[in-house]
Amino acid sequence: MIIDKLHQQFNDLCDLRMREIRVDRQVRKVFCTLSHPQAQGFDVNLRTQIINIVKSDLPKGYTCSVKFVDDEFTDLSFRRILIELIKNRYPIYANIPKTKIDVGVAGRYITVVFNVNEVVKRNFEVSEFCEKLSEYFAEYTCYQVEFVVRLDTSSSPATNVEEQEKLVQFAINRELLKPSRYFSISNVDVVFGKQITASPMYIADVRRPMDACVVCGTISNKTTRVAKSNPMLNVCSFTLTDGTGHSMSCILFLRLQITDVSTIMSETGKGEAEAKTLSEKRILANDKKLKLVATFLTNGDSVVVRGKVAYNRDGSSLEMCVYDLCKCKIEAISTQREYINEPASQYLIVRPEDFTEYRQINFVDDSTEKSVISEQDFVVLHVNATGLGKVIEDKLYAISAVKVAHGHVTERLFTYINPERNDELDVKLLEACGITQNKLIFYPTLTEIISDLYKFTYGCTLVGVNLGQILDILNYYASPFGYLFKNKTVVQSDLLGELFENSILEVSINTSKIDDVAKKCRVECPSTVFCADTALTVARCMSYLSYNAK
Repeated sequence: MIIDKLHQQFNDLCDLRMREIRVDRQVRKVFCTLSHPQAQGFDVNLRTQIINIVKSDLPKGYTCSVKFVDDEFTDLSFRRILIELIKNRYPIYANIPKTKIDVGVAGRYITVVFNVNEVVKRNFEVSEFCEKLSEYFAEYTCYQVEFVVRLDTSSSPATNVEEQEKLVQFAINRELLKPSRYFSISNVDVVFGKQITASPMYIADVRRPMDACVVCGTISNKTTRVAKSNPMLNVCSFTLTDGTGHSMSCILFLRLQITDVSTIMSETGKGEAEAKTLSEKRILANDKKLKLVATFLTNGDSVVVRGKVAYNRDGSSLEMCVYDLCKCKIEAISTQREYINEPASQYLIVRPEDFTEYRQINFVDDSTEKSVISEQDFVVLHVNATGLGKVIEDKLYAISAVKVAHGHVTERLFTYINPERNDELDVKLLEACGITQNKLIFYPTLTEIISDLYKFTYGCTLVGVNLGQILDILNYYASPFGYLFKNKTVVQSDLLGELFENSILEVSINTSKIDDVAKKCRVECPSTVFCADTALTVARCMSYLSYNAK
């Protein structure tokens, strides 16, 4: 390790720490932050020696940037860093109030006391949370840091302790669930900017803003215009679509050089003859750039691009500001990782709840063969969400899937979901769902339950409302793992209407109102907004109507 080499070289700098190492593979650069109690007092010669040792340990072709910071903390500054670390690395504990975290700095010793309830204390022990923090800060600072967990009897414990302990363990291992998929490319030729040597990601895996990102695909919807605010700036917009079928909007800013002779003379101080010569050269360079846009960037071209990913103006989707662009040959996706079409062999996090529902009609068992749902398996899929319409922004915070096999309700898969959002959710709707926002963090994310939901719904026809939008969200999170929810779908009100028409019940009813349907089917409907109740109610109504088929 670099820090070991530094300690060997500088025996008197035993308090030197490598606080951070960040590698940007796209630009092949390593960013290092070194700390020491008197780092700002290092002379130029010492800094140069340290930087040279760091450079000598870098991979071939990489450059580095080294920053020196003083290793000095106060109670407030250390607590601020600790809270930020917990928020980023251990979000399962991010809801611990900062008033419950006591920090004391005395000399080169720091004591941290967590005042938590029994459940959190137990979770700390299961996840070895304090041990992980100690390991982290041993590398981060030369302070001796001690972590203490103190039972706070004033805090009310959360419910369902065993389930939360299990989810804590899954949350800690969340990094194992993050996919890493890349395309293979060849024949890379520079068109704009620098040569791209990094492997391009799947566009489906680009889920958040990134300072440096490399993706590839074919160009479509290309347009070029002159910027309104700057006539020397051309804006080229296009859509990039890779082999998975996912797309991303891209913008390439083509800055032209000033060719006006008088302007060149005033800016450079050159004479008129020299300015005219320079103007002619710039005109040729500008023409070459514009020709590249017209010739090389055409719809259907295969390219690899590198740039910064951010949200577009209305915040509805991600787009890339392209810095480097190269033409390339993209290997077929069949030569990459194949899509997994079969479900997992077992449930990983959320296990279905069995339903054994019997209905004794008479001594002779009435079959449901006459029912319109007797020939296939259905899953009633309902969710509670922050919205349905924007795949990236909208988040699910509860999901319920109830299986109806041959007219019988057989099992249910339900879980609350950590929406991974810091903004306030609808308090009234959360209350109706029997949950508060600060408790959602104890539950798995949508990414973590995708495998279980895919297994549960595999091969079944989905019943519900807004299924197209729900499946868009599910497939957004499922595609990095090779899953694709391509189930047949049925509009809930249409299926219930067909079941009523095929039943012995002679009633006229608005099948879009769950409570009215439940009343006619003599099925209990505890709530019309909580997905755990509504999905089960609809499934039981389907079963009831199936038993009463003509």
